[in-house]
Amino acid sequence: MGQVLIRNLDDAVIEGLKVKARLAGVSFETFMRDLLKTIAPLSADEKIALIEEFRRQHGPLGMRTPPEDLIREERERR
Repeated sequence: MGQVLIRNLDDAVIEGLKVKARLAGVSFETFMRDLLKTIAPLSADEKIALIEEFRRQHGPLGMRTPPEDLIREERERR
């Protein structure tokens, strides 16, 4: 599993999150982990935006070069 370090958070933000964790009856770490799990999944709109971004970069087929051209180029190199 990965780790995340967030720098330069305002002390009031950290304290508010610690209070929320205490009121929820969990550790600060557990509270933050659960919070991040909740907001991490992409929404439907975000997924669509990601697909559109991919298509802008790679074309509608996801390839800049048709596969037959790639095969032809590879054969010519041999």
